[in-house]
Amino acid sequence: MNYVFMINPAAGKGGKAEETAKTIRGFFEGRDDNIKIFLSKAPGDIIRFGKEYPIPEGEEVCFVSCGGDGTFYETVNGAFGRPGASFAIYPCGSGNDFIKTVGGKAEDYFDLEKLVNGKTKIFDALECNGRICSNICNIGVDSVIADRLARYKKLPGVSGSMAYNLSAGITIGGGIFGGLAKPMKITLDENEIFEGRFMFSVFGNGKIYGGGYHAVPEAELDDGLIDFCTVSEIGILRIAKVIGVYKKGEHIHNPALADILEMRRCVSAKVESTEPLTVSVDGEIFKSSCIEIKMLPGSLPFRVPEGI
Repeated sequence: MNYVFMINPAAGKGGKAEETAKTIRGFFEGRDDNIKIFLSKAPGDIIRFGKEYPIPEGEEVCFVSCGGDGTFYETVNGAFGRPGASFAIYPCGSGNDFIKTVGGKAEDYFDLEKLVNGKTKIFDALECNGRICSNICNIGVDSVIADRLARYKKLPGVSGSMAYNLSAGITIGGGIFGGLAKPMKITLDENEIFEGRFMFSVFGNGKIYGGGYHAVPEAELDDGLIDFCTVSEIGILRIAKVIGVYKKGEHIHNPALADILEMRRCVSAKVESTEPLTVSVDGEIFKSSCIEIKMLPGSLPFRVPEGI
């Protein structure tokens, strides 16, 4: 088996690259597996490397993301769709939301013995304006929170989930005089339309984002469907009541939120606005006034550790 370990030295709070590489080399010493370790030096390095790395015809190369959600985003967007390419995660970053949907504990993914004895499962992925999304694409206030997240997760003693909560509190608190909602026209499967001002719109392949927010808790990675959730404009006092319910995934089928919440399943979506929207694709940010999202069923080969 061929493994390429994509290490982001800046993942988490940084400083773990050499330790991670040493652990990997020590485990594979004396084994028949072929390994390559790549250390990125700048954003985009992992994408470029994944596109260029040679994959022998008829063989599988497993690209292992060593970092957090951003590293996995780059790993997938580099080698996605290449014959023989599969993906795995060694979760040494500050946020690792994709594996929360896959299942198991973080230690299962750190166990290299379980990795090599695992199996490759075929999951879905989403395409969002040409970017590959393995977990969740979100638009609106929660993507603004994700955009601000990076500066907080570098603070001493602040974990990925703590950083998200801190960013959420500051962002929402700053919207006390309004302006959190954005105008959106949302078209699902070219026939169902929602139009108005929305706090956010989430399109999920996976269930969880933001270090533990269960946005679309009934999503499945292999059902060929996008789970969609949107919340209409509400005041800051109601936000304070809703956010805890939303984090736990208790917003779905909740009659108290029927006036502001819409949830659907679809295979494609288009979001249009009269102003640029902040969009987060697995935590990676871009801005656009038109976002097109589609399901790519059975397109993401992912190596799941043994026992999961």
